[in-house]
Amino acid sequence: MNYLSSLFGYAQEPPKVQTLPMYRSALEFETKLLSLSKGRHPSSSLEVYDVELGDTKDNFIHTVEVSNVKAKSTGKDPVVIMHGYGNGIGYLFRNLLPLSASLPNRKIFGIDMLGFGLSSRPDFYESVSQPESVSGAESFFVESLEQWREAQKIDRMVLAGHSMGGYLSVAYTEKYPERVSKLILLSPVGVPKPDPEKRARQMANASMRFKALIGTVRTFWRMGVTPMSVLRTMPEGRGKALVDGYVFRRMQLLEDEEKTLLSGYFYNIGCLPGSGEFCLQSILDVGVLAKEPLVDRIPKLKLPAPIGMLYGAHDWMDVDGGLEVQKKMEEARTNKVDVRVVKRAGHLLNLENPAECNRILADLVNEKSGYDKSRVNWRESEQAETNRI
Repeated sequence: MNYLSSLFGYAQEPPKVQTLPMYRSALEFETKLLSLSKGRHPSSSLEVYDVELGDTKDNFIHTVEVSNVKAKSTGKDPVVIMHGYGNGIGYLFRNLLPLSASLPNRKIFGIDMLGFGLSSRPDFYESVSQPESVSGAESFFVESLEQWREAQKIDRMVLAGHSMGGYLSVAYTEKYPERVSKLILLSPVGVPKPDPEKRARQMANASMRFKALIGTVRTFWRMGVTPMSVLRTMPEGRGKALVDGYVFRRMQLLEDEEKTLLSGYFYNIGCLPGSGEFCLQSILDVGVLAKEPLVDRIPKLKLPAPIGMLYGAHDWMDVDGGLEVQKKMEEARTNKVDVRVVKRAGHLLNLENPAECNRILADLVNEKSGYDKSRVNWRESEQAETNRI
């Protein structure tokens, strides 16, 4: 059985990931995306390299490092950004260099989490003990991030993560709080607790077709089928058309050239051998609810600065989760949470409205307060904005 046609693993020892044609293609697409951004931000320098983990050369973290060439000093804690599930550094091409321009005294790092993007792709199930457990699955990413930090000789960092990257940023901060000076979560997955009554009402009002779809999703979920494993089984033309449709539909503010490059990047990293993607069933339940919700974990973090949480105005990750964390921490008087909403954006807020997202990110790094506890105000503001268009 060919390793690319396998949904769940390898029939034999896989080749080095860098030797695969789709790896080289993905790297080429990433390079072009970053070059577009570099042309718009000439004051920033950009380096792309791989950081070997531990004593072995088998595992590495693909890294983009950005700094401002006009800055007198880059001595402040660097900003390290982790992408979401199934994505990679390429999805940060509209964020890394603009943030460097806004935060000239800090280095900005974008990293591909182990098993994603253009980082190495070890066998997830053989890399950690008890990969089916929450702690085992989290350790796959937490320990590799810590090895990366040590290799980079970073003492403390501003850690930012999108979606699954946000969830794993919390897991890292729980274990290594002394290494995080500030935590920023962009539309983090896994914040709220399950609401059985709400789910029961939704299912009671659902159509038979929707109920059948949910049943199918649950079956595939338990089998460990991921979106990328489905993509790998598709004929190339059909797979590319599917990704094209998704990118061109979602990324309305991007130029056509950017959409084309992003689609090519996403398709090729999605077709690389499965690795980190298999964490999903260990960490989340069907319905994208965490088995160990962050609403109970974030308030226990010991950090010296307020925590930032960003959501898109049309985000399927509910901002109410962030507001619940904010309420809990204010009641406990342990820390503050600065909750922000990015207008005209959904879950992929960093690409759907990159300028607004970057502005808010820079404000949060600089600890400029600007949150509004009233979600109603956010929605009224968004509606007013829509009415003016």
